[in-house]
Amino acid sequence: MQGPVSGGAPLQRLARTWGITAAVVVAIVLALAVLLHIPKTATVFVVATLVAFGVHPVVELLSRRIARGAAIAIVYAALLALMVLLLVVVIPEAILQMQLVFANSPVYLTDMQGALAGIERALQSHVGRFPLPPELSDLQGHALSELSTLISRLVASLGTFVLNTVNALVIGVTALILSYYLLVHESAILGGFNSLFPQSRRAEARGLAHEIAAIFGGFIIGQIILCAATGALTFVALWLLRFNYALLVAVIAGTFYAIPYIGPLLALLLGALLGSLQGGAMAGWVALVVFLTARVSDYLLVPKVMSAHVGISPIAIIFAVFAGGELFGLWGLLLAIPVAALIKTLWMFFIAPLLVRERNS
Repeated sequence: MQGPVSGGAPLQRLARTWGITAAVVVAIVLALAVLLHIPKTATVFVVATLVAFGVHPVVELLSRRIARGAAIAIVYAALLALMVLLLVVVIPEAILQMQLVFANSPVYLTDMQGALAGIERALQSHVGRFPLPPELSDLQGHALSELSTLISRLVASLGTFVLNTVNALVIGVTALILSYYLLVHESAILGGFNSLFPQSRRAEARGLAHEIAAIFGGFIIGQIILCAATGALTFVALWLLRFNYALLVAVIAGTFYAIPYIGPLLALLLGALLGSLQGGAMAGWVALVVFLTARVSDYLLVPKVMSAHVGISPIAIIFAVFAGGELFGLWGLLLAIPVAALIKTLWMFFIAPLLVRERNS
């Protein structure tokens, strides 16, 4: 009678293991499906959670010396001061520089027309009597037509950009208030999280919560440091070059650096395009500055700031970035790395121990 029982037990444990795995996957898929149907609400809560994770290590550090409530108040006072600085100085100046680009677009078109005419004359002189292909015979007309269309679209979208900026600020303020609530009620939230697990697994659940907080908190703080350093270095270098749109390109470079691989390339292209408004040489210098500042952040800052908090291979990072961007757009690009680290952590906490126990049984 013992044989069938002992033989069936491993099958039951295996079925239970894969049942739990399937349930976790289904729960994640359902949660993502619900979030996609409430994008604005999801955005507020995602941003609030990220802010709470980001400031949590700072609050914990200050709480060792002062009361937790005072530590939270100090951190959020600093965040509020930073937001006021963005509202009063950085964002208006960046918008002003964008308006200058649009206002001077006729002059830039005239300069571009002269440059293209010179290119056409050079082609004609070198080609001689041989006819040029249709794509090059009216290079000036084709290029100016495309450039005029691009500028017209940018001018038309300026109002949308300003509206989106205001909307983002409203979301940011709302998320900031919500993140304050999350930090103040951290104990109650952790208690509710622990209550989802049986008593025998609650110590493991607390460890998981701390691991998740460390991953996201370290990632958010690291990204803020990297983006701020990249933007600051870019601004200083372009200001020394007397580039008219130094702040605008610095904001672009710092913001886009948060998008791995793709962001720095887009910042370089946009920087070169804006640099061309002051001539071809300036376009080259701006592109070089954007490229070098990104490399400085990659090779000098990333190993010290991010390596201890991600813990996944470069190939996995590349796959996560492209897959996240294809599935969820901008949010997928921004959160691909910490989500990949989170999936790895969940696997190590839940699935891997089940598989080990199954193999050893």
